[in-house]
Amino acid sequence: MLTLPQIRSRLAEAAAAALRGDRPVLDETASWLASVTARELLRIDDGARQFRCEGPALGQAQGWTDEVLARPFPVVAVLACMHPNGYLRERAVRALAASRDAISDRALVVRVTDHVGVIREAAVREVLRRRTLDHADHVVPLLHRIEQRGRGSEVMAQYLRVLVAEHGDATVWARLRGSADRDLRRTAFRHSFDSGLLGLPDAVELLPAERDHVVRRRLVEVVAGSAPPDVIAGVLLRDRSAEARTAALVKLTAAQLDPADVELLLLDSSVLTRLWARRRWQEMGREPAVVYAASARSTATPVVRARAYLGLAETGAAVERQEVVALVRSAELPLRKAGLSLLRGRATAEDVPLLLALVAGDHSRVARLAGEVLLGGTGLWTPADLAPLKAAGEPELRRRAWWIHRRRGGWEAVIADLELLGDPDPRLAGQGRQRDLPMYSRPTDAQQRRITALLATAPVDHHQRRFIAFAAGLPDPAP
Repeated sequence: MLTLPQIRSRLAEAAAAALRGDRPVLDETASWLASVTARELLRIDDGARQFRCEGPALGQAQGWTDEVLARPFPVVAVLACMHPNGYLRERAVRALAASRDAISDRALVVRVTDHVGVIREAAVREVLRRRTLDHADHVVPLLHRIEQRGRGSEVMAQYLRVLVAEHGDATVWARLRGSADRDLRRTAFRHSFDSGLLGLPDAVELLPAERDHVVRRRLVEVVAGSAPPDVIAGVLLRDRSAEARTAALVKLTAAQLDPADVELLLLDSSVLTRLWARRRWQEMGREPAVVYAASARSTATPVVRARAYLGLAETGAAVERQEVVALVRSAELPLRKAGLSLLRGRATAEDVPLLLALVAGDHSRVARLAGEVLLGGTGLWTPADLAPLKAAGEPELRRRAWWIHRRRGGWEAVIADLELLGDPDPRLAGQGRQRDLPMYSRPTDAQQRRITALLATAPVDHHQRRFIAFAAGLPDPAP
């Protein structure tokens, strides 16, 4: 998405090309305006008509003569209809009425929001004449976005009425369900199910191939809400989305479920799915911890074993600390992550070197988990233990050390930020400038000495330096 200055610069180049008849630039502009989303096109129009001291982005209105508007490039009239000058926009709308291509359709729809009544009424009349399904592909996404605004919000309902009268309800909404515009497509699916145009058989057929998570949620609701138990089990229990699998477990009773399906879902990737699978498994008179223990110590894949260990912890079953540490040392990444999750709150001082080594490792997720374990036992280590990481050559390792140090909270967070301000990487150093001073607490003597030393060299202004010193109970620093 372009910034507003970038939009204005691009429009200025396009306007200059329109005035001199530069076809390559105009073709490129037409492709740009035809490819942007409905939301972005409205934003471009707003940017084109905003007042700026340097003048309109599209140049002075006097330059847009009848000869310019008569050029055989529809994009010229499209640009003119975004000009701040109302008389020029009115002439451009008349020029666009003679064109039937996609970019003209979109430009006319934008003008149904115009604050000038004459322009708005002319644009609405012309838009309502464009009733083919191809026109609808260009018109409706913009009208759907405009419907959420003030001016022009009523045109969406008007256009749908004339479109349905021309082609029929089922044809129109089937076309809209295939729209490339994400928001319109979601609305079309919601309307189709609410109005009865689509039903359970359609939901069952569409669900496996659907990629949009909002539409999928609607399809899952339809299947779970109205399908018989065997269909729910066959369609949702084996669906790729955790939402569908969980919905099936919620909807079906233990008597309606196959134990083999539930046992498989005990080891699901979703925490919520595992929770409901355990409930149904217990309702069947079985113990989830038995399945988890057997799977965790089996020859299954590392991913399955890791989920089994997490499932054991979720049931409240104890996993020996020696076994947890072995997982943390495992060469398999899923098992290592599971071990770190289980070690949280159970680490000892002898685990600190291993955890610091993992923080400095190649896997960012493992590093984050190891850092969280360290933060769960701050009494086991001191900020001095992070010194090797803070002196590392890689900025990412220094960032991890700062993140862990800062998460200790209190005045240690301030010290971590002041240290980071001196980092040789400018982007990393910039993260140390967002600090909140602790309220109603004073730093220890050691912290005061460290803050004094850092304030002497930290690249902060004198006002900020005095503020930190005052909050820390230190003497007023010299300018």
